[in-house]
Amino acid sequence: MKKRILLAAALLSMGALCTGVPQNASAATMIAPNDANLQYFGRWDKSNAQEYQCAQGAVYIKANFTGTSIKAKMRDPNDKWRVSIDGSALKKIKPKGSETVLAENLKPGTHKLLFVRSTEGYMGTTKFYGFELDDGAKLEKPDPLKTRRLEFVGDSITAGAKNDGELKGENYNDIEDNDQAYGPKVSRMLGADYSIVAKSGEGVVHNWADPWPSNQVHTADHYVWTMYSDRKSGEHSLWDAKDFPIDATIVAMGTNDFSKPAQHSPTRDEFVAGYVHLIKTIRSVNPGKKIICTEPVPGWVGKRGRAWVKAAVDQVTGEGMKEVYFLAINDPQPLLEESDYAHDSTHPLQTGHQKIADYLKDKIAAIMGWK
Repeated sequence: MKKRILLAAALLSMGALCTGVPQNASAATMIAPNDANLQYFGRWDKSNAQEYQCAQGAVYIKANFTGTSIKAKMRDPNDKWRVSIDGSALKKIKPKGSETVLAENLKPGTHKLLFVRSTEGYMGTTKFYGFELDDGAKLEKPDPLKTRRLEFVGDSITAGAKNDGELKGENYNDIEDNDQAYGPKVSRMLGADYSIVAKSGEGVVHNWADPWPSNQVHTADHYVWTMYSDRKSGEHSLWDAKDFPIDATIVAMGTNDFSKPAQHSPTRDEFVAGYVHLIKTIRSVNPGKKIICTEPVPGWVGKRGRAWVKAAVDQVTGEGMKEVYFLAINDPQPLLEESDYAHDSTHPLQTGHQKIADYLKDKIAAIMGWK
């Protein structure tokens, strides 16, 4: 009998070796991206239930899970993400391969996950296949959603470019943390969730590196897309605002239109016409929702930028469009000091972003009627 038991054990061991499965392996719990207990924020393409995609900055996921570890099943070779467990400080993560460890060796029990993309949309598409939990672990019921939602439309400033430290040989986007830009900051101060639609170098009618006349993608062109892409083909999935309904859109555009006057500086009529088109595009996607247009942040843009953005707002309101507002940033003096920028007078550091958020908080709350 003893020989038979030993033989059976040996055969089981050989079978495990042959199949490549360790003898003490435990099956993990796989969570599909369309699980009802996962919460998604910002612009996500959910057309494939097994592969959600995103290509916008500061999209994020929230989940409550049990167990001692959690891994993200995803493909994203170009972007940085940040993860927080149980309210801890956000930790920068670069996804690797098809499986990225977000947390391990946690205490048994229920934990809260916040998983945020730091990098703006043009850097690439994230393909998300769900999470992997411990054997026997599960997702718990999510927290109640907030009742307020804001959307921020802008350029590299809104995307958080250069706000995460000094550029020392890294890629430009390695020091970009969209979640710590002014939009997410002021949203958290107002108790709102958020969506970011921002592209470095982009202008209303003239991008930073454009020749003239400009024939590239501008903000009104790509605003209607679910995910950012440099291609101008008809393959883009159009964004349906019902997938992440918002209460208002805050627009901060114009810096790049004036950034290369040696090549071309738009006339007042060119800029105002383009800005009016952008306002009308945003309203067409979000009927009846408020639109708040701010003056460009950098002080060097000057009075011209402030006056022309206001002129666009005045034009649409004069035509009868309701709930469109203008907010000055640098009147009567610049909001930010040179020390608030990343040595370029244009891209705020996190101190600068916090000043912008502090400045906008009460003004947005007053327009929205939020206490």
